[in-house]
Amino acid sequence: MVVYLLGISKSQFQYQVLINEEEGEPECKQLLGDEESQEVECCPNERFSMFLKYSQPAAFVSLICLICINLFPLTLPATVVRPLVTMGTGFLMLISEDNLILSNKVLTYIGDISYSLYLIHWPIYAYWKLTCDGNKYLLISALASSVILAIITYETYEKWYLKLSSTSIGLIVVVLFFLNVVVINKDEITDHIDSMERNFSSLDNVTDDMTVDDAERLNHRWSVNDNRNLFDPTCVYENPKTPLGWCRHTGLSKTGKYKFATIGNSWTANHARMFYQECSSKAKSIMQGSAFGCEPLYPSAQSKMCKANFTDFEERIRKEKPDYAFIFTRYMSIGAPWPDKVKSYKDDPIYQTMKEQMLKFISNIKYKLYILDALPRINRGAISKIAPLIKNETDPVIIDNMLVRPHEYEMARKRHAQLVKDCKGKCVMVDYVPEFYNEETKTFRYFDERVLISALVGSVILAIITYETYEKWYLKLSSTNVGLVVTTLFFMNVVLIKRYEISDYINNVGPSFDNITRQMTLKDAENFNYRWTVNDVKNLFAPTCVYENPKTPLGWCRHTVK
Repeated sequence: MVVYLLGISKSQFQYQVLINEEEGEPECKQLLGDEESQEVECCPNERFSMFLKYSQPAAFVSLICLICINLFPLTLPATVVRPLVTMGTGFLMLISEDNLILSNKVLTYIGDISYSLYLIHWPIYAYWKLTCDGNKYLLISALASSVILAIITYETYEKWYLKLSSTSIGLIVVVLFFLNVVVINKDEITDHIDSMERNFSSLDNVTDDMTVDDAERLNHRWSVNDNRNLFDPTCVYENPKTPLGWCRHTGLSKTGKYKFATIGNSWTANHARMFYQECSSKAKSIMQGSAFGCEPLYPSAQSKMCKANFTDFEERIRKEKPDYAFIFTRYMSIGAPWPDKVKSYKDDPIYQTMKEQMLKFISNIKYKLYILDALPRINRGAISKIAPLIKNETDPVIIDNMLVRPHEYEMARKRHAQLVKDCKGKCVMVDYVPEFYNEETKTFRYFDERVLISALVGSVILAIITYETYEKWYLKLSSTNVGLVVTTLFFMNVVLIKRYEISDYINNVGPSFDNITRQMTLKDAENFNYRWTVNDVKNLFAPTCVYENPKTPLGWCRHTVK
């Protein structure tokens, strides 16, 4: 705004009203006769001429300074650079009129396309940064493509746009606004449309009759919502903006006896709901800690962030002193081969760091430390190719070999095995290999006919907890007591399976068709609504109708007459 106002005041010296020659003659004579008066009146124009005289060198110096700032090899403080560049650019704009340097056609055209370039370059640069591993040649290509796209946008859209009337511009703005809303929220809109036909009996919407296209769509949705899906509604997060970091689970059983702790990288957050489902009834507290890309037993890549998290894991376990602790982590650095001239774990710096950290952990854990053993990692770029290959009936073994990265995980498993030996009987490995290794093909298979990337199996955790808290006690009982336990569990299972029918039978009062009475409470209404929702499909069946497909109340049927 300051530059604009100064520019307006500067331009006032360039325009004068032309006066009639006859009317102006006496005045001209008077001015010619009064030399001092003429000098005084001409003074402002002379000053402006002097300003123009020195504007070109000043512009040249300013431009050189701005270029030097942009190309400076060290990172300069933003608090200095931003105001300096802003003021420098404004100064160049102020003195650019009739300036041979700044008024040439090339720089003027760059100014014309600059806004388009500003909008276009960032997503292209971000894509390069996320996918090209710092390749400088691709960076140059990305910048060149940004300039080309900015020119095309300016020539084909911006020039046309600037010629429109205010009404047309307003309509375009409104249309583009609603298009942006749809594009930004397209995933939520898709989820809402899909939920209209969702099978609520399936937690992840996986059904027996789903197609490869359904599986591909679900995997895409899971990937899009990956970070959001890591949030567990039962966990109170120290930093509510991210599902990583530390949190404590709520809603635990009042009869819970054990303090649990789960730590690791994002796999810990990924296991949160499954762990809560299996262990919440036995827990009096569950502390969860996860760090992006960092292992609890070794500071991954020796990065500053992972070193801080490495220390934080130990401090939290020391303060918490859990009964049981679980490490859910994808292997990172612990899969690296032995360094040169190292031939034993005694001389292996990675293992020695793991062992030292493990000993610190178990000194503050009452019973057991469970560690998820290493699995082969996947080639993320191959995931999108699975569905087309399955459609083309490609041999699954070929897909296995394309998807899985078989290297390094063996070394991570060997270090884990040695860790168990040095753990003084407190460490137990949790192994998912039996769930994913195909004995027939001798390959790891992370997909099946319904789901392209399988979920990790919760039964492993359930088996561990069941053994530690129930099976040890069960094996000590006499045959008579074992029989009583089996009988009790049998009737409990019957009650659980038939609990809805039992509840309906108990609550059935008879006179009212839908069980609604004048005496019912808000709690009764809530229970009825829940039961109607649970039995929604069942309630659609008409006992007088003979269905062509007896498995569903939808479709065609003929009513019978008794």
